[in-house]
Formats: sequence, C-alpha cells, structure tokens
Amino acid sequence: MSTRLRVVVDRDECFSFGRCVEALPSVFVWDDEAKPVIQPFDSDVVALDALREAVESCPRMALSLIDDDGRTVAP
Repeated sequence: MSTRLRVVVDRDECFSFGRCVEALPSVFVWDDEAKPVIQPFDSDVVALDALREAVESCPRMALSLIDDDGRTVAP
C-alpha cells in the first residue's frame, strides 16, 4: 500500500515567488490572489522527488509535504 501525500501552503508566509508553480505546474497553480493552490494529484503518479523539489524550492518555506500520518516529509 502506498502512502498518500498532501501539500500544505502557508498563505501568510507565501510571497508568490512562483518557484513551486514553475517546478511542478501539474500540481501548483495560481489562484485569484496570486497564491499557489494545489491541484488534486495522485501521489502514485507524481514522483516524490518532484514534489519534494517543488516544496523545497520555496524561499519562504511556505510549503510542506505531509504524509498520511501527519508527518512532515519536506522541507
């Protein structure tokens, strides 16, 4: 059984640099406030390395990658 992952955006910390959107546009898109939102994604299809890279690309550390048990996988 695979672990399901979710990405959390701290909207207060996000300064809309867009590195996550550039790194993984199939997961991260802009909302009408110029903040990234997460598109539904299948963690069996989207590579963990790609998610981790996108999350860790945030200079404000406004993104977290969380597993089923609530543990932070990245950053």
